[in-house]
Amino acid sequence: MKKLVCMLIVAMVTPLLSGCFGKGSSAPPPSNFSATAGDGRVVLTWTPSLGVDYWLFTATDPSLTAFNWTGLPNAHAYINATTPYYMCGLFNGTQYYFAANGRTNGGPGGPSSPTIPTTIPPYNASAAAWTAVSPASGVPSTTNLYGVGYTSLTTCGNIATISATGSFAAVGAVGAIFTSPDGISWTSQTPSGFTSDLYAVTGYAANQNNPTNSALRWIAVGDGGASIYSTDGINWINGRAYTASNPALRSITHVAGTYTAVGDLGTILSTTDGTTWTTHSSGLTTSPLPNLNGVTHGGIYVAVGDGGTILTSSDGNTWAVKTPTLPISSNLRQVTSFISSYGSIYVAVGDAGTVVTSKDGGVTWVTQTVITGNNLVGIAAESQYVANPAADTSLGFISTAQFVAVDNSGNAYTSVNGYTWSNLIPTNATGLNALVSSGFGYVAAGNAGATAYAF
Repeated sequence: MKKLVCMLIVAMVTPLLSGCFGKGSSAPPPSNFSATAGDGRVVLTWTPSLGVDYWLFTATDPSLTAFNWTGLPNAHAYINATTPYYMCGLFNGTQYYFAANGRTNGGPGGPSSPTIPTTIPPYNASAAAWTAVSPASGVPSTTNLYGVGYTSLTTCGNIATISATGSFAAVGAVGAIFTSPDGISWTSQTPSGFTSDLYAVTGYAANQNNPTNSALRWIAVGDGGASIYSTDGINWINGRAYTASNPALRSITHVAGTYTAVGDLGTILSTTDGTTWTTHSSGLTTSPLPNLNGVTHGGIYVAVGDGGTILTSSDGNTWAVKTPTLPISSNLRQVTSFISSYGSIYVAVGDAGTVVTSKDGGVTWVTQTVITGNNLVGIAAESQYVANPAADTSLGFISTAQFVAVDNSGNAYTSVNGYTWSNLIPTNATGLNALVSSGFGYVAAGNAGATAYAF
């Protein structure tokens, strides 16, 4: 009990207390201590010494050291940190300062490192931030990529054995599957004998921060209603068999361990393992039934499709048809959601630059002014960390969202509310088909093995 109390005191009050652990000693601060900023985050790296435990300190005051952090604004301490160390939830556009010290065997903290400053930049997918690679490293130029997904393997304050950026997967023609640890370099995982076109992929790790048992499951879906799944991203196993008469599955999302896919002729299916699927009625009554091209889950499920089709569901079983404020004849291609304590925003995009937005939990959908004449093929969202945020006039509540959409000509568009959009931002990639957010940036994939990324 005494040891536990001392640990709490050390973690919450000051790193300088000695005597709680008895036999430890101080150690020099880490060498080559540096900080690299990203969207609302920073990655701290250093050269560690064997047997030394490092503690990290941050605040927005330049006087920061390892000894005075408790009284400074926006101060935090992180114990027993390993390199690289990801700090998240930082305010964009704000100057932060970082320091570190070391100890062995639970001893008192040693001298403070030099304090290093880093400004967390205001993040958007600017022209300078996008990098296009055609074909992407490890992807043949003959392969068309139709879908891209991301799975988070660790949370911020991560262990060193897995990157906090998680894992990406891209799928495409003739059963092509590629995985990547960073969205930049890709490795082919295409299984022998699987030849169905794959249109979408998503993944979920139930045990984050556990490198030996992440409970990871990727599921990809495609032509003929076929599915394929993997529990490690390397070995892929056939799930639902290809059947020529089955409608193609075009998009997939997950809520914890339940995966929901949508596809042609109003098809909606769900699974927990990628092999056994349950069929759900879409509630659509037109003949023929419209194709469903995109699905997401925030507080509710939303599916979108041809002819401006929008469906919502609270549980994935019963679906309701929604009517936008203005009729939509264009096909909707994809949809995403942003949920925060302030409110929810759903944004769907489609052909001829169509954008449809809901700010009331999917009840009402407002058709936006066309932002481009090109077909919008992907939409994704991330959180921004903004100091002293104000209510957005288009929403009536505070938005900490950053939406990014891409079109088939390789342009990106940004919005903080789903209503007002930027001018086109070239990604320098063409023939894009899909977009995903990792929480730290965006990766788009397309024809001829093309990818574009913004981190």
